[in-house]
Amino acid sequence: MIGPVALFLVILVSLLYATLCVLIRFNFKQYETKAFTLPAITVMLPCRNEAGNLPECLKALEEIDYPPEKISFLVADDHSEDQTHSLLKIWVDKAENRTLVPLRKRPERGENGKAKALEEMARQVTSGLMVFTDADCVVPANWCKALAKVYREEYGLVTGITTVAGGGLFARMQALDWWLTLGKVKVVSDIGYSLTAMGNNMAMGRAAYQRAGGFGGVVKDVTEDLAMSIALYNKGYRPIHLVNKESLVRTKPEKTVWNLLQQRKRWMRGAFLLPLVWQLLLGLQVAFYAGLMVGLYFIPWWTVVFWLFKIIFQSIFIHIFAGKTMTRVSIFDLIYFEIYNWWVSWATVIFYFYPIELTWKNREYT
Repeated sequence: MIGPVALFLVILVSLLYATLCVLIRFNFKQYETKAFTLPAITVMLPCRNEAGNLPECLKALEEIDYPPEKISFLVADDHSEDQTHSLLKIWVDKAENRTLVPLRKRPERGENGKAKALEEMARQVTSGLMVFTDADCVVPANWCKALAKVYREEYGLVTGITTVAGGGLFARMQALDWWLTLGKVKVVSDIGYSLTAMGNNMAMGRAAYQRAGGFGGVVKDVTEDLAMSIALYNKGYRPIHLVNKESLVRTKPEKTVWNLLQQRKRWMRGAFLLPLVWQLLLGLQVAFYAGLMVGLYFIPWWTVVFWLFKIIFQSIFIHIFAGKTMTRVSIFDLIYFEIYNWWVSWATVIFYFYPIELTWKNREYT
């Protein structure tokens, strides 16, 4: 029993070391911007029950630095049960380049309301780039320029980098989780395979959108951004991930453990859209902690050494990746994060298979 456990841990640590070497060697791929005329863009904001988040989000949209004649805004209220519609109506009435897109038909049970809203909004766009964010996000002033300057037709889609904002420990742990996960996604994207996209921070060409079938083709998926990324990839596009300060969008943390697990359950639904090899790689993190428990029993000292190596590699990875956006992370948070990461990995798996409906935006998905 000792031999297989030791071999398992050695393989895992070797993979972590190889990933770190690749990271340091390439230092994450950056995309050069060439001097060219900025394209026309349409910023799209679907909303459902976002009255508490909208004031800060809309203020940030007003401060976007982009030629006024080349930017327009489409917002939509997905049948909210609060004051979302009123807030959006007041906001669009302040400028001619803002439109509130009506959504008359409610999504059917099992349909992704956000995807339905985005599908309706996209019908209003005839050319240029579509840029997407969510109501619980705050975008930087140069956000649209950063995405537009690197976009190429062969990409189809450009995803920026999103971080979780918040001062509490729970929020900071979520932020580190996002840095680690998106860092892995960035590494895979840089070698030519984009695992997913961030629906709250991305730009998509109108032509690419139509060729991939649009959001109407992914309306049954609860992770419409990942589904669109896969659709684009299957059509020959190669979406990229842009990581810099200008493309850094801040989103709000989940406030409770229940909401966090619901979020993760939705993400796991999306993960099963990926090819089997990528599902297995994503499951490696959970497998590591399973092997760790066995190793601590049979070969405790070797296991502790391997675990320390993993924590060190992981911390360096997050530190370098976050540093690309001029974001600093606390060394103490990196230590606490290993405990959080252990817990959230297993809690997500258990909660995913627990026989309870997935609830998102006050809607249930079977």
